[in-house]
Amino acid sequence: MAQWLGLWSAVAAVFGVVALGGLLRRFDWLTAAADASLLKLVVRVFVPCLIVRSVVGNPALDRAENVWLPPMVGFGTVAVSFAVCAAAAYALGPRIGLRSPAARRTFAVAAGLHNYGYLPIPLAEALYPAAAGEPSAVLGVLFVNNVGVDLAMWTLGVALIGGGLGLAGLRRVVNGPSVAVVAALVLHVAGGDAWLPGFVTSAVGWLGACAVPMALLLIGATMVDALGKLRADGGEAGPGVGRMAAAACVARLGVLPLLFVGLASALPAVGGGVELQRVALLHAAMPAAVFPIVLARHYGGDPATATVVALSTSVVSLLTMPLWLAAGAAWVGG
Repeated sequence: MAQWLGLWSAVAAVFGVVALGGLLRRFDWLTAAADASLLKLVVRVFVPCLIVRSVVGNPALDRAENVWLPPMVGFGTVAVSFAVCAAAAYALGPRIGLRSPAARRTFAVAAGLHNYGYLPIPLAEALYPAAAGEPSAVLGVLFVNNVGVDLAMWTLGVALIGGGLGLAGLRRVVNGPSVAVVAALVLHVAGGDAWLPGFVTSAVGWLGACAVPMALLLIGATMVDALGKLRADGGEAGPGVGRMAAAACVARLGVLPLLFVGLASALPAVGGGVELQRVALLHAAMPAAVFPIVLARHYGGDPATATVVALSTSVVSLLTMPLWLAAGAAWVGG
């Protein structure tokens, strides 16, 4: 019971900040006009600083398998998730409210891509805390893993949602967080934690601490906007929105977590450590990402479908997330 309460408390704290972001949008304290600048700060300043703080001096990243294996796992899990959701979308189609090829492609990407950043980051710190003054081992491996997830999203995801090759998305893989991971690994290998000036590490730590709260507030605001847009025009969702939401929850929160938990249990056989196991368990419990709404708008998908998937899985995951985290940890012994 104590473990269950601890898990639910960590999840509730994360969603509480997301809900606050939604309220701030409704009261017009966090305006849509501010989103672009705040998002640039998060992606180009705050998150890179958080990555540097989490990677440099992280003993878990002294092991080579925690550097080369996580990106492969990140790419592979997303690729398989896209395939599973695409098969479901094309097999069930209109029966779950997906009446056009664009809606089916969008469902495959939206349900197949889990929230791999701003939700698991605070949970990693809360559930697997590091010793005082040390970087979180799980968080460091999480950021390395996310390089592979990013690559899958900007190649396979763009190709699937747009109905064509997504190799043009490769240039988008070179972004603030991915560059920060590479730079931080170089600093780590060079022993940067020993020679970086104290004022630099302090400033990086302060800025990195802003990343998650600001990102969660923006997610809440984005969800309020997406819900308003969905109510206004409906898009492909229309009268099948309930069936679509149910299918998304079954796929994202019921079927795909089994893939991640099974992977976590198999990782020791291929050299994966406990840190990567825990990253897989965190990702197993995640709802769908919000970013496919943006991808759908820019690459010819159906934004309403992506909105239904993101909103429905996010709401239901408030209940399922602690269950999967507890079940996964019990299954792999972590």
